[in-house]
Amino acid sequence: MEKFKKIFKTINPIDNSIIKTYYFLSEKDINTKLSIAHNAYKNWKNYSFDYKIKCLKRLYLIIQYSIDEIAFLITKEMGKPINQSYTEIKKSINLCKYYSNLDKSIFYQDLPNVTKYKKSYVRFEPIGAILGIMPWNYPIWQTIRSTIPNLLLGNVILIKPAINTSGCSILLEKMFIKSDFPKGIFQILLVDVNQIENIIANDVIQGVTFTGSSLVGSVIASISGKYIKKSILELGGNDAFVVMKDINDIKKIAKLATKSRLNNTGQTCISAKRFIVDKSIVDDFIDIVISEMKKYNRGNLYDKSTKIGYIARFDLSEKLYKQYNNIVSKAKICLATKRDGNFFHPSLLKIENNNFIINQEEIFGPIGIVSTFYEEKEIPYIINNTFYGLGASIWTEDIEKAEIISKEIDTGMVFINEIVKSDPCFPFGGVKKSGYGRELSILSIKEFSNWKTIIIK
Repeated sequence: MEKFKKIFKTINPIDNSIIKTYYFLSEKDINTKLSIAHNAYKNWKNYSFDYKIKCLKRLYLIIQYSIDEIAFLITKEMGKPINQSYTEIKKSINLCKYYSNLDKSIFYQDLPNVTKYKKSYVRFEPIGAILGIMPWNYPIWQTIRSTIPNLLLGNVILIKPAINTSGCSILLEKMFIKSDFPKGIFQILLVDVNQIENIIANDVIQGVTFTGSSLVGSVIASISGKYIKKSILELGGNDAFVVMKDINDIKKIAKLATKSRLNNTGQTCISAKRFIVDKSIVDDFIDIVISEMKKYNRGNLYDKSTKIGYIARFDLSEKLYKQYNNIVSKAKICLATKRDGNFFHPSLLKIENNNFIINQEEIFGPIGIVSTFYEEKEIPYIINNTFYGLGASIWTEDIEKAEIISKEIDTGMVFINEIVKSDPCFPFGGVKKSGYGRELSILSIKEFSNWKTIIIK
């Protein structure tokens, strides 16, 4: 009986009011969905590439048609300013367009003919059902970027959404149903955390992709390894934003630093979390960042002029406030925060010690940390002095010097004179405790594929 099922509620972070109540799936429900996915895969893997592209094009048209509905729900469930919700959806549509313009040759690669064989090549083939465990900070974008490459390959997807953005995931599932994608190739699993291991253990699941914290990622990786299932982990970041003294326009760069840090209210793995600035220009940089941060005022989230929102959940808000108080006891306060429930006014703190423990934590909120360097040879050490290795950006007029420094940086991505961002064209992912594997670009299609070697004598 449904009344005996465990329930959960989505909560509006603005006032902590209940948005909607949902039921977790029973074990029987889960097994039914897994069976549907398995049967769907047996057919979907044999569909033509042209048909898959046709489905994808219809999907992004449906998303475009429903953009207002989706944007308002994102804002309601996770407290993101409406303009940023629209940006997330438009970015998701652009990803669909990027993949819809690819050619089926991406599933085939000739091997160098240096052997005695007449022909040798690799064919990238689907492997089955992939479980996607998704975060809440970009509920549409994160799901789309994990799903589309796998569907084009011929895999099928089951998405376990973040609890607080379940409504967004269910709405997206409805859009897949409205498109020409066959039943069962994209399904939402509303499950509790204690149900995840049994799902991964099921023979239907052949791979697991997880986006979230490094702590939870290590658990998912352990479970996946236990059942010999390939996994991709997109985890936390502590990205450095390095500013050298030879820059021409410090005001422009400080504005970009602020924008990177405060986008999505600082709840972004690739935001600029550590400003590392040449000692000779740091005071000017701080003054400009403070001036910019003061422009990010609390407002109506559905007003397009509002640029900052709320911390997505009360428990996350509590954690952020504890981190802030821990830092301020050892740092100089350049701009203090003010907390009101799940809302934090932006703040900027300066630390003198680049070995400070905060380098090993991810600050998921609108708190900027600035430190300095005296000599450029210090830069790689300062950037690498963290458990994380997602991205880094370097700002200088000397491109050659920046490229040399980039070789010494232990991150999955380095952006020179650009903020770190995700783009459908380029591989996205990190090293160290930022995870492993890559999403986006044509390379992501190969992550959950069988690299089948064909040899012809």
